[in-house]
Amino acid sequence: MFNNFNLTDEEILKIIDEYKNLITKYSMVEGKINEDIEQEIKLLIFKMLSKNRKNKKI
Repeated sequence: MFNNFNLTDEEILKIIDEYKNLITKYSMVEGKINEDIEQEIKLLIFKMLSKNRKNKKI
């Protein structure tokens, strides 16, 4: 689905925001949101979508 891993931070955050309901669904433990799991899912999404990004040289 997202095979262009050259996304900006803003684009990645928009994707995470669009999938917020799904992320919340998979962050549930015993009927309650586990914020640690939610944060870990968001972090993994960010890492995966930005992994092939070319770093800017200063």
